Amino acid sequence: MHFWRHLWTSTPVMIVWLGLAPLASAVEVADSKAVVLLLDKMRASDLAAPASGQTVYAIDGEQHTIVALDPFEPGKRWTAISHTSENPTDKDRPAEKAAIPIAIGCVDSGTLAIVYRSGDEWFLRTQRLSPPGRTADPAPQQTIALGIATGSAEGVRVAVSHSRNWLVVTGLPEPLPAVVRVPIAGSRLGAVTTRNCPRPLPPLRPSAATVSGTDELVLFMTPPAAELAHSIFVSFYSPLNSLPLLRIETGLESIRDAAFCRSNDTLWVIAGEPGSQTCPEGIWRLDATIEHARQAVRATCVAQIAAAKSLVCLSDKAIIVACTGARPQIVRIDQTPPVLRALNVLP
Repeated sequence: MHFWRHLWTSTPVMIVWLGLAPLASAVEVADSKAVVLLLDKMRASDLAAPASGQTVYAIDGEQHTIVALDPFEPGKRWTAISHTSENPTDKDRPAEKAAIPIAIGCVDSGTLAIVYRSGDEWFLRTQRLSPPGRTADPAPQQTIALGIATGSAEGVRVAVSHSRNWLVVTGLPEPLPAVVRVPIAGSRLGAVTTRNCPRPLPPLRPSAATVSGTDELVLFMTPPAAELAHSIFVSFYSPLNSLPLLRIETGLESIRDAAFCRSNDTLWVIAGEPGSQTCPEGIWRLDATIEHARQAVRATCVAQIAAAKSLVCLSDKAIIVACTGARPQIVRIDQTPPVLRALNVLP
């Protein structure tokens, strides 16, 4: 069922507020349950999970390793991929050119696709995983150059299609393309291409990306500084066309990450600004609705979380969120039936 071609139920949603107090050792959420998987252990910069949802992978933004977590056993973690001090494309580079993981995606349950940065060089690398509890061979399975660019890595994301036929890397700094596509053949990647990719006009750059249940690329674009009065908009793209199928304003001031729930096509985002009364930081659910006889977005904050950075949706009952800030945490939010009832779609 396509998210934007079917209206969602208008059943009132029970708002869930998640407070991460600076001195708290646990998190309590009204009408929902928050389980702290990691507390003060690492500062996760990006998350990913395979379709099975049995493991969550996180980039340790300080140690530059890939850490694996059991999402249902708090505290159970292991190093899935250790940090390499070498650029896989050139082993003679000095230490300041160390390869730093930036964004991550799951090609399948045994393969990760990781965007690395080494100085001003960007490349995509695949890594085969070892069984749970063991660190993988540090040698990459495949390395693909993405190009050279200075600029921030803040908006760089990897989104893998549910069909596992392709993945995209979005948000690379200029002059690199804002969106590039890479075909997938089993556990191998093909050549990077911009064919049939969205080509937003500068200075538009994607701030988040995900894939819908019908394998459409979903991008969130930050408007230029001169147009900050306008909210971020969401666009849907067919894998076969660079023109958007749909483009709608979200009403949100900022969006940092996004994820679709596979089981019910729910669209979740990390959005908001610190201290904002109208658009607080946290998890937001985006619902399709009709306003003035036109399709629109209704954004609902379902969990207020300070310094939320990244999220993955394991199922219609569990969302994993990485929080940075003074006390970094990775939290699993288990939703209760009152919230789930609000997520049902009309036939």
